[in-house]
Amino acid sequence: MWTASALDLHPLFTDHAVLQQDMQVPVWGTAKAGELVTVEFSGQKVSSKADESGAWMVVLAPLAMNASPSALTASAASESIAVEGVLVGEVWVASGQSNMGMTVGRTFDAESAARAAESGAYPNLRLFRTPVEGSDSRASTVDTQWSLPTAPAVDRFSAVAFFFGAKLAQDRSVPVGLIQAANGGTNAYSWINSETLESDPAAEAVRSYWAAALKNLPESMERYKTALAKFREKAKAAKENGESFSERAPREPVGPDHVKRPAGHYNAMVAPLQPYAIRGAIWYQGEANSRVPFYSGYKDLMFALVEDWRADWAGASGGLIERRDFPFYLVQLPNFAGGSPEGWPGIREQMLHFWQEGKNTGMVVAIDKGEANDIHPRDKKPVGERLARFARADTYGENIVYSGPIFESLRIEGDKARIAFTYLGGGLASGDGEPLRHFEIAGADQKFVPASAKIEGDAVVVKSELVPEPRAVRYAWTTNPEEINFFNEEGLPASPFRTDSW
Repeated sequence: MWTASALDLHPLFTDHAVLQQDMQVPVWGTAKAGELVTVEFSGQKVSSKADESGAWMVVLAPLAMNASPSALTASAASESIAVEGVLVGEVWVASGQSNMGMTVGRTFDAESAARAAESGAYPNLRLFRTPVEGSDSRASTVDTQWSLPTAPAVDRFSAVAFFFGAKLAQDRSVPVGLIQAANGGTNAYSWINSETLESDPAAEAVRSYWAAALKNLPESMERYKTALAKFREKAKAAKENGESFSERAPREPVGPDHVKRPAGHYNAMVAPLQPYAIRGAIWYQGEANSRVPFYSGYKDLMFALVEDWRADWAGASGGLIERRDFPFYLVQLPNFAGGSPEGWPGIREQMLHFWQEGKNTGMVVAIDKGEANDIHPRDKKPVGERLARFARADTYGENIVYSGPIFESLRIEGDKARIAFTYLGGGLASGDGEPLRHFEIAGADQKFVPASAKIEGDAVVVKSELVPEPRAVRYAWTTNPEEINFFNEEGLPASPFRTDSW
């Protein structure tokens, strides 16, 4: 059995850390087996003995917000560690695939964010980037540390998370610590725990897919190697001829040792963060689940994922802290012409139901912030700020409008369909003053045709001369609804919806 030989703190407790306010705060690390370790912070002094493997953990009583950098110390019989610049505020985990991993440096706001960072505009923001790894068993640590929001650190950090945290820190006047754990191209199955992967009914599609993928792996690898060789030849030829070359390299098939294998990222990138005290999590993922066989079961798989995170966050403390059903907010997929015609609208609906049916869950709409020909849209600041707005209302209880219009009910009135909404804010609005676009209507034949849509008070009235007896309405039910203009007065876009289940 491996045994620790020296006092150490988990990397979450390094210089410039942010500790969560108003709740119990576990602090842990390693020491010599049986050694008594004492942690001191903010007037508290708590001790615990290291177990036979050298692991130890103490729990600080709830802390008050503090934007003045303080020191945390851990000491044993013959040595001590001092962590400097520690703040107390709000801590959020940011996870998902490439649109969460996409950095500030790749966005429209890269230069302004860099200038702001250089001028010290983010004094209460701290950043923690979890390295991309995969594992078949729960890892205990990660090789990284907290960073100050310097221009280089901001440039390399998740854009959605950064703009979320910066807005939250500004509007709430509180220190914010952001923990990034994301990787491009990952299916949600990479972020569930091993128990869910092995036995949860919500993961049945994953198990079937994975069994087939492993069975077909030798053949898939041969196709991949052939495609990669052709790609390299074309890239080489383009370079020799001085031609531009934008074709993407083929992706290696996911196998048992692939970093993106089921449960792999959870074990290597999420489990090691537990049970660090956090307020909640934000999530931007779903592109890799937007096709058969995954999109139709996305809501249930996400419910299982959230249950994993919430249960294990408390479980990792060994009973020292109670479980919290912490907030979990996701970004609905934006407009993108290359999405699956069936799966892209379908997974947006699954995301809406995740919010509506979940406990302490949420969703922000990004249907107006995508790019037709790029799955990685660059306008990330509004997305992060919408998440901050949602948190300010739903988590922190501020009385503000935090969502655009959400479909509530359908009423047929002769040849018209009247649609009622929740989250009206100051009222329904056309973003450009033009008639509302992207509404469709259908009769009993289930054939949808473009329809006129007019705001009447708190409702939208939809009709088409081609459908004299309407039965159902859809809005923005396509991969790339361009120039959407259906908002509330607060400028928050309506979620795509359908009134049918056809």
